Amino acid sequence: MVTESARASAAQADELLAHIGRLRADADLMDGYARRLRATVTTLGGCPTAPEWSRPALERQAAACASAAVRLRTAAEALLAHARADRPTRGAMSGSS
Repeated sequence: MVTESARASAAQADELLAHIGRLRADADLMDGYARRLRATVTTLGGCPTAPEWSRPALERQAAACASAAVRLRTAAEALLAHARADRPTRGAMSGSS
């Protein structure tokens, strides 16, 4: 029984770590989108035919992407802290014979 429980726990931990990795990867993507949007804003700054509303709209979208990246990283760190807190420590069972 202990072996099955340990295997299930290890599988859950692996799954949680994979999810943390995906959150971090998504955060990196969102940062990349924000950079691209800001680069587009800069490009449009020198374009006299660009609609007046386009730069502020793109700046808002870039800010939203950057904010999402921060939130994704925060969620990843919270999950990592949770995973570490739930991890059994060595010798935890030694006192319960």
